[in-house]
Amino acid sequence: MKHIIKTFTAAILLLDWAAANIPVQSQELADNALFYHSFRSPQTNSLNPAQFPYQSKWYISLPNLGAQFALPLSYREINPQYDPQRDVTVIDINHVFDQLKDKGCGTRIGADVDILGFGFNFNKNLRFSVSTGIKAYGMLDIPTGAIDFITQGNTKENRHIEFGSNNILVSQAYAYASLGASYTLPNIPLTVGLRGKMLNGIASASIDNLKLDLSSGDDANSMLLTTDYLAHYAGIIRVSQNENGELTTNNNFVIPQNLGWAVDLGAAYKMGMFNFSMSILDLGPGILWKQNPITIVPKSEQHTFKYNGVDFWHIISNGSIDSNFFGQIKDSILALMDYTTEENSHRLSIPTRVNLGASADINHMIRVGYLFNGQWTNGWFNSHPTNANRFVCNNTFSAHFNLNSRLELSIANSIAYNGHYISWSNPGCAVTLSPFRWNQLFVAIDYISGLNPTRIKSTYIKFGINIVGYNKHTKNNTETN
Repeated sequence: MKHIIKTFTAAILLLDWAAANIPVQSQELADNALFYHSFRSPQTNSLNPAQFPYQSKWYISLPNLGAQFALPLSYREINPQYDPQRDVTVIDINHVFDQLKDKGCGTRIGADVDILGFGFNFNKNLRFSVSTGIKAYGMLDIPTGAIDFITQGNTKENRHIEFGSNNILVSQAYAYASLGASYTLPNIPLTVGLRGKMLNGIASASIDNLKLDLSSGDDANSMLLTTDYLAHYAGIIRVSQNENGELTTNNNFVIPQNLGWAVDLGAAYKMGMFNFSMSILDLGPGILWKQNPITIVPKSEQHTFKYNGVDFWHIISNGSIDSNFFGQIKDSILALMDYTTEENSHRLSIPTRVNLGASADINHMIRVGYLFNGQWTNGWFNSHPTNANRFVCNNTFSAHFNLNSRLELSIANSIAYNGHYISWSNPGCAVTLSPFRWNQLFVAIDYISGLNPTRIKSTYIKFGINIVGYNKHTKNNTETN
């Protein structure tokens, strides 16, 4: 027992050290994986193929929805102020830019729809699962050097600005179908699980790298822009360039033809009241995007133009926006862009997730747990050499209360590091109701970045319906876990 705990602790410390020392800006995960240590939710199997709802003969996971949102700044960090003289609420744009430079400009959105899932116990030691669904996610991380360019412009004090980044934008939407199995070894309380996934991409967009070098002329009225960037797009919507150089789309529906694969690995070991487990999800090369691929590259490496910064007080005035200014910005960007269809395909990995958990059953009603929940944002096997692969993680402590097999309540809190500071309060909760014994109505919301609503920067919401067939426990005619 002591040897297992020492090994488990060493693995946690190693992963935390890796998260703290990867030389890229990190962000926390948007969810705490609340169902990982659940007593009876089928979602525990989706987080670890070696785990199965306890005392369950079979389950059906009906369509359910999950959505996540993560913004770079909270309401309090933006700090809007009421101006009683003008009877308006104003935002100090310089303060906002200072906050972005300090905390980063990362934004993430995502959605997952589990269309249908099915699992069953073949016998005491062997279990199978099948699932289908659709996932979409996007990450936008603007280089902080761009803020210097926007705010300072071309001045004599700022004659040279360099900024660049890898993975400014990564966005993918894909469908999946999976088949999994788990087996409990007959002589030791160890269960191992494996799940294979077939992927089919719907749409993908990425900016693999961006390097911009801005140098002002002697008169401080003109700037020389040296560019080097590479962007990709592929998907069921065809993108083309018209005679004016603008990108247009053809929205005719076609069947996705961007195939890929990934695997989930899991293990669970039971020792008395303690359970130790680990899983690696979506491990694989990702999706080969070969449907309507285009590559966007610079039209010319150097471009001279006049620029004196952005005066936001004139562009945004009395609630109205100067649309002519943004039209000029759009025309300037299109003048610098060209595209080619010479590339037949490109490959993008999907995020790879790792879970390392330990839980203790106080009795058949109360379970407490710990979970190290990490993610490689561009997959473990990242096939794009220019992509910066961020590793983000939570350290989550949870408690689960199973009340008479009709109500399960889960509460959790994460301690996370986002590359700038430690965030101590990141709570979450989940409720699963079973009013008619076999059915489950569940909802979860977590990782709202603190209990104060003005500090919310990210949140994750998931809800749906499950149908679970239970085995009856003969003792006291009750069900136990």
